[in-house]
Amino acid sequence: MQLSIIIVNYNVRHFLEQCLASVRLATRGLQAEVLVADNASTDGSLAYLQPRFPEVQWLPLPHNVGFARANNLALQQARGRYILFLNPDTIVAEDTLQQTLAFMEANAQAGALGIRMVDGSGRFLPESKRGFPTPTAALYKQLGLYRWFPRSARFNHYYLGHLPEHRTQPVEVLAGAFMLVRKAVLDLVGSFDERFFMYGEDIDLSYRITQAGYCNYYFADSTIIHFKGESSGQHSLRYVRVFYQAMQLFVQKHFQGSGAFLYRGLLYAAIAARACLSAAGRLLGLSVPQASLPAAISWQSEGWPQQLSQPSALLIDGQQVPITWLNEPATAQQSALLLAPGDNFSMKQAIDKLQQAGQRPCWIHLAHTGSVLLSHHKNKAGLSGEWIGDAAPANKS
Repeated sequence: MQLSIIIVNYNVRHFLEQCLASVRLATRGLQAEVLVADNASTDGSLAYLQPRFPEVQWLPLPHNVGFARANNLALQQARGRYILFLNPDTIVAEDTLQQTLAFMEANAQAGALGIRMVDGSGRFLPESKRGFPTPTAALYKQLGLYRWFPRSARFNHYYLGHLPEHRTQPVEVLAGAFMLVRKAVLDLVGSFDERFFMYGEDIDLSYRITQAGYCNYYFADSTIIHFKGESSGQHSLRYVRVFYQAMQLFVQKHFQGSGAFLYRGLLYAAIAARACLSAAGRLLGLSVPQASLPAAISWQSEGWPQQLSQPSALLIDGQQVPITWLNEPATAQQSALLLAPGDNFSMKQAIDKLQQAGQRPCWIHLAHTGSVLLSHHKNKAGLSGEWIGDAAPANKS
């Protein structure tokens, strides 16, 4: 078996449906298996998705065991020479897996590989390539200085802002949203450390891979969509606390002596400053924006098959939202854009269109799926819905 793709799901069935549909296309011609560990979802994920994707190995877990533990349980059943840890809120292009596997085969010192990612509005996600969280890098991130100096090697070392986003190159840290690792390397260094609750487990694994003498690579010759991006609420005190706990665990594992003492001191200072900024933001009404439910949707479609009827509405959060399909050109203020890759319109083309859309909201729907996704702001979790009316046919194996 060449490749095992491991996905952990928790209550994101529509995002996972689009992800699996894209993986189905990207694994054509490969010896690949897909394993989905479901962390006791309550949104009907298994009942909805299992009939649509019979080729997937489903691992229903009795309760939510967390991201790292669920990945590790699936890894025990994986047979591939390469392991791809993939988030359920991602969409890959048709050639993504072929290209990344070819790169790994051609570069024996590559222990793991990450990829260029854009959010649901087509904007580049800086976490696609990162540096190790040294004391100063973690401090500058927590204080937000990296936003003021995005291309600085000093102030934005956390996101390696000085390195070009369109160049494949070695980096220090890969994002767990797309992390392709040699199975032999995982056998050597171990998989995710289950002590990390959220954040940090990918940093820790990346560090252990480099300590074993391998390189981590950022791959820029293919692009995927990662809908959530940084939508985990970075203005919230909870995010600051969890990030700090992850960094504290990281330094306890990998740094000793005076360096560790300095690291903890700087993190304490950063956490206090970030907490004050978070509190001030809430007082000023600067909380993370939430996606609002539209009363109606007007959109133009790119790629919708002519032989398929056009659904009349979407069911979003239990509410029926009517759809108007526009045939004439319209502005971004007048309509959204529905990107519907299928037989005559590739996912790769859809990703290109997404990056060119600017401020225009873009919905994503892969052919033969029953759902559609929207995320046009990197700090919004996005919307998802199911077709009502003359819906597209169900997935085909």
